[in-house]
Amino acid sequence: MEEYKGVVFFDYDGTTIDEAENIMAATPKTVESLQKLKENGYLTMLCSGRSKRFLEADSDKFQGVITCNGSYGEAAGEILRDIHISEDIVQHVIDKYFQRDITIHLETQNVTYYMYNDLEFYQYFRKRLGFPDAWFAPWELRKEEEHITKIVIHYKTSDILDDFKKDYAGQLECVKPFENENLFDVTLRGVTKGDAITELLERFHIDRKDSYAFGDSNNDVEMLKTVGTGIVMGKHSESAGKAASMITGTVKEEGITQALERLGLIS
Repeated sequence: MEEYKGVVFFDYDGTTIDEAENIMAATPKTVESLQKLKENGYLTMLCSGRSKRFLEADSDKFQGVITCNGSYGEAAGEILRDIHISEDIVQHVIDKYFQRDITIHLETQNVTYYMYNDLEFYQYFRKRLGFPDAWFAPWELRKEEEHITKIVIHYKTSDILDDFKKDYAGQLECVKPFENENLFDVTLRGVTKGDAITELLERFHIDRKDSYAFGDSNNDVEMLKTVGTGIVMGKHSESAGKAASMITGTVKEEGITQALERLGLIS
C-alpha cells in the first residue's frame, strides 16, 4: 500500500465548483494545485454528498472519492466502503412518504431513480445541471442488484423534515445540506463524511493532524470536525463556519489554492 504524507478532502458543490458563479468544473488553478499536492505526497480526495455518477466532470482529477455523504468510498483504485440502506427501510420510506407533498431521489452510484409522478421535476433538475437523461430512471425500472446508498427528499413544508427525523430516529441519518433549499439527505444511521474519513485515515495509516478538509455546507460539518484542519470557503453556512478552524476565499477567488499555499502544503 502506498504511503502518503497526509490527505486533503474537498467538498464539491460550493467548494470545488460554484453554480451561482457559473463555475461548473474545477478551475485550472485548482487542478494545478491538486497536481502539486500529489507531487508533494498528499492523497487528494473528493468528498461529496453527490453520487459517483454526478461527480464525473471532476472525479478523475482526484486520487479517490467519498460519495453520498460517506456511504461509498474508493481510493488508489480500491473500494473502501459501500454502505446501502436496506430494502425494507427504503420501501417503508416510500410507502410512508410517497403520498405527501414531496419528491424523492433514490440514489445508487450510477443511476438516480424517481417516482413516476416526479418525472416533470426530474426533467427540470437534469436540464438545470446538464446531466444526461440516462443517469435517471423511474423507480419501477430499478435493477434488483442496485443498492440505494442515499435518499434525497425535496419538501415544501418543514413538518416533513421534522416528521422524518422522528419516524427514523435510530435508523437513518438525516441532514439538510443547504440552508436556503428545502431538501434533506438520508443515509444509514451513523454514516457521515466524518465517519468515512476516520475509516480512510486508519486504512492508510495517516495521522489525523496531517489531514485537511475544504467545505462550505451543513453536510460538511462532520468532515470539518474530523480532520486536523478544517477550512471553509468564503461563502459558507453558519454551521460549517463554526466547525472549521480556518476560512479562505470563495471558489471564484481561488480559495482552495489560497489556503493550500497558506498552510504550506503547496508553493
